Amino acid sequence: MVEVALFNINDIPLLFSGFLALVLACLLFFSQQSGRIKQIYWQFLALFFFLGALRTFDTLVYWNINVRDTLSLVSANFFFIFGFVFFLQGPLLFWFTRASIFRDFSLRRIDALHLLPAACYPFYIYQIFHRLAPEQKIQYVHDWAHVISDPYFEGLIWVQRLALFGYSALCVYQLHQYQHHLRAHHCLLNKVDAQWLKLLVVGFFAINCWTMFTLLDTRFLQWLNPSFLGEFESFSLLIYMSVLVVYLLKNSNGFSDIQVEHTIAPEPSPEEPQQQLVEKLTDFMEHNKPYLEPHITVERLAIKLNVSPKLLSCTINNQMHMNFFELIGTYRVAEAKKRLADSDLRQKPISEIMKSCGFNSKSVFNQAFKKTVGVTPSHYRQQHLH
Repeated sequence: MVEVALFNINDIPLLFSGFLALVLACLLFFSQQSGRIKQIYWQFLALFFFLGALRTFDTLVYWNINVRDTLSLVSANFFFIFGFVFFLQGPLLFWFTRASIFRDFSLRRIDALHLLPAACYPFYIYQIFHRLAPEQKIQYVHDWAHVISDPYFEGLIWVQRLALFGYSALCVYQLHQYQHHLRAHHCLLNKVDAQWLKLLVVGFFAINCWTMFTLLDTRFLQWLNPSFLGEFESFSLLIYMSVLVVYLLKNSNGFSDIQVEHTIAPEPSPEEPQQQLVEKLTDFMEHNKPYLEPHITVERLAIKLNVSPKLLSCTINNQMHMNFFELIGTYRVAEAKKRLADSDLRQKPISEIMKSCGFNSKSVFNQAFKKTVGVTPSHYRQQHLH
């Protein structure tokens, strides 16, 4: 019969949040994500969640009395070994956020500087803890007051929390700038699959805001009970991880990334003359037929032509004397005329021809066709097939 419980009620949120973090890490690591984002950045996100699981384990090891007493009898070196996690989670989330919203993002050698604090951590913790005598280590393990009274340990705690807070704030700033970019380019925010990124980034920032408040309150303000602060952080982490998992269960495409036309493009190359662009556009429209895509936008077409959306829109307006939608509609109607007059497609319903030419609405199709040709699609077909 077990007389002493290994875990208490306050450990349950940490255990479950750690388990959910491992689940997300496995889902990301072992699945091949399709889309624009490179697989390496999905694996970075998987590592982000795996490190989150290590953080919960590290917290349990120190604050659970039963686990701490058992491990300290074996070796005090089990403690403080996962402190490097605080310096790795931030860069990983930062890189994934940038890979999500910047079209041409790729890691450079200088990005390795983000990993420098994590690389220095083993040497630092060795100097302030692991090289101490066993009886001195035990003092740090069993007395948190002894830890925070040590300026080297206290400084490390502040740097760890500030690193996570700083990176999470930077990710939120990047997301804010991205939303500003969408509004500036008149993109429909509800059409952009950024909910997963918002939940991921804003939730992580909120947790780190509370962590910083906890640190400030326990050290200077002393407004709230330290136990309440720690328990609230644990339950917040559980809620955060649960929300992410539930979102994925409700949305089969939860990991899908933002569409390429909604991403932030690099600085455009020197603009080519508009007349030259007209020839390039005409050739592309005739041979590649992008107008057959139901959801073609000026941004997506500009990406295909490797020009800025602004230049493409101005060229269509100034040189072709129509707007983008009129241009697309003209090509779609011309394609519909060919297919309606094709005897091989005699048995194909007009509604299917309409959809195959890029139209989504029957009323829009009929209106555009009659305005251009002068007769309805059905009348046009009768004229050419009878």
